[in-house]
Amino acid sequence: MPVMRRALCVFRFLFAFGLIGLALPSHAITSYCVSTAQQLNQALTAAQNSSDTLVLIRLREGTYDTFASSSPFSYVSQTVNQILDISGGWSGDGSNCTTQRPNPALTQLIGIAGYPTLTLTAASSGGQVYLHDIAISNANHTATTIGGACLYVKVAAGSEARLERMQMHDCVARNTSFAAGFFDNRGGTFTARNVAVFNNVGRRNGGIGVTTSLGGVSNLAQISVTRAMAFDGNPNDNAGILLNTPDAASRIALSNSVSWGNSSYINNSGATVYVSDVAVYSFYGTIDLTRVHRGSLLGTPDSDVAPGSGDPGFLGIGDARLRSDSILVDSGVSSPPGGSGVFDADGATRVQGAAVDVGAFEAAPGGTIFRNGFD
Repeated sequence: MPVMRRALCVFRFLFAFGLIGLALPSHAITSYCVSTAQQLNQALTAAQNSSDTLVLIRLREGTYDTFASSSPFSYVSQTVNQILDISGGWSGDGSNCTTQRPNPALTQLIGIAGYPTLTLTAASSGGQVYLHDIAISNANHTATTIGGACLYVKVAAGSEARLERMQMHDCVARNTSFAAGFFDNRGGTFTARNVAVFNNVGRRNGGIGVTTSLGGVSNLAQISVTRAMAFDGNPNDNAGILLNTPDAASRIALSNSVSWGNSSYINNSGATVYVSDVAVYSFYGTIDLTRVHRGSLLGTPDSDVAPGSGDPGFLGIGDARLRSDSILVDSGVSSPPGGSGVFDADGATRVQGAAVDVGAFEAAPGGTIFRNGFD
């Protein structure tokens, strides 16, 4: 597994998040270029045990199956103020990582039965974890533990986690909730933007859940969720996007996002399982929605600015990319909490019209042909 100690080529992503000043090294920087599931697991273990200020794990384009590595992909931060940056879409001569394409579909992580495909924990004081340009799936999950099938992110007080340009699809959690992703922010900062969640099934929730407590702040922007389904469970828990703030000092903002086509699933018993597009539980904290397009809303947010409803104009069932005539085109607000990002969930340039589009995907001007593989 190639390892390079260098500070070059790390600035693009960090600058986009406004972290360039934090990343300049006073200690060593380690960069791993990986091309197999075994190498990825080795790099995650090495990063967890490293004392370096900045650790980069670059995944070459391809598929990383946890079955091949005999263990799930997992990282728990141990070093104070350590930044871990995990990114996909890399290529280069031989086994090098010199060129990146910001398209998550080019780098696929596949999970196994007993665990989420990827678990990330920002637990150390000042620890920061960044995950971008990666797609995650897991059709094999059978465990009953919390965390869902695909992505489980935990953030402790004083720590931070960020997701950028992610796709979570075909996540099947037969015995637990939040098939696609569960994000547990306990006093830290969590940001997710340009994230597409589609074609997922959970026992009680086939979408994503965000719980923010202990004074934490979570910002979600440019999220698309469609075809999130559930086998059974309480309809209060079944949602494409579920947001929960259990104490007074915590906040969640969801902006420029769409959740649509997640209801009326008929389970194996022949019963219809109702799934809300968005569910909010703001018992004590604050949940703010800004330009959130949905078919149904369960609960009452603290604010709900410029909501949308009606056919969003998706390309198809389970495909949240936008037709050129979609009502979501050019309808987003500028500078949402967490930001809109530079590229969308396909790696296309953000803001191709008069304003940013709502959701994870920016519609191609003049039609959809160039967004469907026809060059």
